[in-house]
Amino acid sequence: MDRLHSAMGATIVALVVALVGAAFLPATASADPFANDSFQTTWERTDQPVSDLDVSRTWIWGPEAFTTGILEPYDEAPNGQRMVQYFDKTRMEITTDPNVGRDSVWYVTNGLLATELISGELQLGNDRFESYTPAEINIAGDPVDESAPTYASFNRLLDLQTFELGSMIGATVDRDGVVGQNPSMLDYGVTASVYVQETDHTVASVFWDFMTSEGTIYQNGELTYGALFDNAFFATGFPITEAYWDTILVAGAPQDVLIQAFERRVLTYTPSNQEGWQVEAGNVGRHYHEWRYEIIPASPDPDPTPPPATPAPLPPITPPTDPVPDPTPPPVSVPAADRGTIGEAGTEPLGEDEISPAAEPYFDVEVSPFMPEMVVSTASRP
Repeated sequence: MDRLHSAMGATIVALVVALVGAAFLPATASADPFANDSFQTTWERTDQPVSDLDVSRTWIWGPEAFTTGILEPYDEAPNGQRMVQYFDKTRMEITTDPNVGRDSVWYVTNGLLATELISGELQLGNDRFESYTPAEINIAGDPVDESAPTYASFNRLLDLQTFELGSMIGATVDRDGVVGQNPSMLDYGVTASVYVQETDHTVASVFWDFMTSEGTIYQNGELTYGALFDNAFFATGFPITEAYWDTILVAGAPQDVLIQAFERRVLTYTPSNQEGWQVEAGNVGRHYHEWRYEIIPASPDPDPTPPPATPAPLPPITPPTDPVPDPTPPPVSVPAADRGTIGEAGTEPLGEDEISPAAEPYFDVEVSPFMPEMVVSTASRP
């Protein structure tokens, strides 16, 4: 009996110690709940099978949300704010288009995060932006890799020449945004596969295959087989650069990685990864959240409205160099044919501007200052 009591006592003590100890253990972080049902339905379609290990492929959104629902300012949203939620790969948001219903694939979209990170233009409405420095955050690979290209590096690639359709891709880019060529990258057999007129860029073949792929999805409460995306550009948007290679650190080891920026996402292709994980969506959601909520607040306040232009000074007024005209009207000459012959009979006609002394008292010429005509009055000698 004593042994039984001792055993029971030891068990109780151990249980109490375990419970007390558990009370002081740090709480395990749990995923933030979905901000609304539409976000959950969108996530479940592609990522529920990955989470449940029903399929081995890259995450489209991420294992879970890392924020709660956030109201962010946007001019066209109701009351100027729209609901968003951040995941590793992107940000989910409710469309601001009142003509799009809840049953539309476009009711939940992901923001133009890659565009904002690369351009430095923070979008606050359809036509309102604030300008900041493009994000100096590694666009792919390990964040500690000091030689990897950043979003700012890709800013220099936005307007470069489009690759020839069907050509093999061996172009490279470094951290300074300088483009080169590495013939060894041609061995991977990636081509410029599809031309997108809207942005005048091509899509690399490995990315187009991914964007149009089919597989196991979760829909209407059950697993089924279908297209990962109802629209090939739903998750990514249109391409805004061509695809470029670089050798960067991935989990501490150098890897050849093909990188292409789209409006909404960044896609990477790592040939050495296992099947299903060779094409991945970059952690744009994490990077954008860091840029918007950590880097930008530490930056100088933007000036969304440029200062008014200073008007150019008026040229000095130069006084005229011509002499002031004489107000006295010039003398008027009367052609001889118009005035007849004035003078003594039998003498030579007078010159054009001469008047006979004998006729002078009886010949008056007046020029009206208001009329161009000449008024001539004559009187006969008494």
